[in-house]
Amino acid sequence: MANVASYLSPDNTETPKLNDRLFEAIPSISLLWLTDLADAIMFIPTFVLILTHYRPLYLFCKVLLTWALCNIMRITTIAITSLPDPRDGCIRSLGEFFTTFTLHRCGDCMFSGHTVIFVISALVWSSHGYHRFPHRFRWLAVIFLVLVWCLCIGSAVIVIANRAHYSVDVLVAFYVAGGNFYIWTYILDHYIEEKGRLRDLTHPWGEGPDPRAHIRRREELQQLKVAEAEKNTAVNKDDEVRTLSIITEIPPIQQIEPLTSCVYEKTKIEDNDILPTAYVDSTSSH
Repeated sequence: MANVASYLSPDNTETPKLNDRLFEAIPSISLLWLTDLADAIMFIPTFVLILTHYRPLYLFCKVLLTWALCNIMRITTIAITSLPDPRDGCIRSLGEFFTTFTLHRCGDCMFSGHTVIFVISALVWSSHGYHRFPHRFRWLAVIFLVLVWCLCIGSAVIVIANRAHYSVDVLVAFYVAGGNFYIWTYILDHYIEEKGRLRDLTHPWGEGPDPRAHIRRREELQQLKVAEAEKNTAVNKDDEVRTLSIITEIPPIQQIEPLTSCVYEKTKIEDNDILPTAYVDSTSSH
C-alpha cells in the first residue's frame, strides 16, 4: 500500500509543500538513519521487557494488536488522501507495486509509522515497566519513565527535523497509538481477563493468586461482592421459609354452624326478654 500511495502522491518538485509551523521552528537535517535508530532504541528494550514480563503472552498480544490496528488505520489514511511529500529527494514509485520495495518513499505521510512505535513503546513502559521496580525504588521508576517519554518526544522531533513527515502526521500518530493501546487494554482486561477467558494468556502462572497488587485488590472486592450477594440471597430464603411456616401454623377457621346456633339462642333469649308479661304468665299457667 505504501507503493500505491507513493505512486498516487503528487510530485513534490512540481506541487508546493504544505505549510507547517514546526518546520519553521525546527531546522532541517538529512539524517534519516536517526529515525530508524530511534525506532531500535525504543523498541528493543520494550521487546526485552515483554520477554521478561510475568505475563509475556498477554503483553505481546496487547502490543501486537495495537500495532496491527494502527497499521490498518494507516493504510486507509495514506490510500484515501495523497499529500505532497515534505522531504526533498524522496523515492517515488513508478507503478511496480509488488516487485520494488524501498525505504522512505514519497507520499507515505498520514500518519507517522515511526511515531506509532515510539508511543507504543513508551506506553508499555508506563503501564507495565513501572511495577517492575521495587517499592523503595519507585522514585527511580518515575525518573526512568520521564526519560522514556523524553526519548519518545525527542524521536518525534527527529522525524520532523528530517522532514520525513509533517507535524500533523506525528501528532495524529500520538492520538491513534495512544487510543488504540488503551482500547485493547480495556478489551483484554474487561472482556478477556475478568470473564475468565483465555486463562493461559492472562494467567500463565496457573490458577494461583495474581502477583499484581491492584489485581488482587480487585479480585478481593469481587469476592466480597459475591459473598455479600450470596448472604443476601440466603437471608431472603430464610425469610420466605419463616413466612411459610407461620402461615402453616395458623389454625383453620371454625365452622360457621355453631356460631350461628349461639347467635340464634341468644336471639331467642333476647326475644323472650322483650315478650309481654301477660303472654309469659299465660304460657307458664299452661
